[in-house]
Amino acid sequence: MKYRFANTTLACALLLGITGCQRESAPPASTAPDAVQAQPSASSTDSSKPAITKFKAYTQRFSGETLLTQSHATGHVDDMFFTHWKDGGEASFKLDEQGNFTIHWIGGNYNYVGGPGWESGDKNRVIGYNLTEDSGASYVTLYGWGYNKDMDPTDPAHLVEYYVIQRGVRTPAQGGEKGITFVSNGTEYTTYRSVRREKPSINNITTFYQYWSVPKEQMPLGVDHKIIFADHVNAWEQSGWKLPDMDNFDASDDPTYQVFAVEVFLVEKSGTASGRVWDASK
Repeated sequence: MKYRFANTTLACALLLGITGCQRESAPPASTAPDAVQAQPSASSTDSSKPAITKFKAYTQRFSGETLLTQSHATGHVDDMFFTHWKDGGEASFKLDEQGNFTIHWIGGNYNYVGGPGWESGDKNRVIGYNLTEDSGASYVTLYGWGYNKDMDPTDPAHLVEYYVIQRGVRTPAQGGEKGITFVSNGTEYTTYRSVRREKPSINNITTFYQYWSVPKEQMPLGVDHKIIFADHVNAWEQSGWKLPDMDNFDASDDPTYQVFAVEVFLVEKSGTASGRVWDASK
């Protein structure tokens, strides 16, 4: 539920440093008083990847283990993409090139979303992860967007924010339309669809859908898990809900990234989530 502002100037000043904005970083969070603000590495291009020019923040690459304490940052730690965003409060995100991460938050009367992943979604991606700690995140989830610029923008199906929930202390998809129940990688999930009307998104203020896969039980800590994303895309389609293109840079404010995200909002206490994420497709 990553709230965004359509106005680019306001976005730069207040919320996510949506790519291409020139802005100053917020002061480091008190959760990491000795943190040095991470700086991009000298090499911000990778010949093995297509050039990304529309969203400047996506071209910045940090080298080695990186600690992020500012209000917003996106980019890569070596080849590992990340997003880190908050609309207030104190949260820090540490990530290395192997996908090891630690997210720490103080309180929770604000919205934080962050995690490692990929700069675009892929139906056939299998996401591997091992979550070693979760002390009360609202959601631990595979999270991303799909967008079709050629569809009628008044149709909520043209833009979709999706969640494959793994753990959480809040009830997801409240008030949403129930779809089907299915099994993926030994876990039973139920699909839901909810609508966001005239809300900020990766493509300005618009009306869009949220697709959810909600597990029957929370995924345990300390063991390797796989999210077979194609199973969820297929289950949403069987529910009658098609996911738009997940690999494009057509939206006005952000491309259609896919991350293993920790989201925190309206939780009662501070906490930490940590683990490792990798591409288990091969």
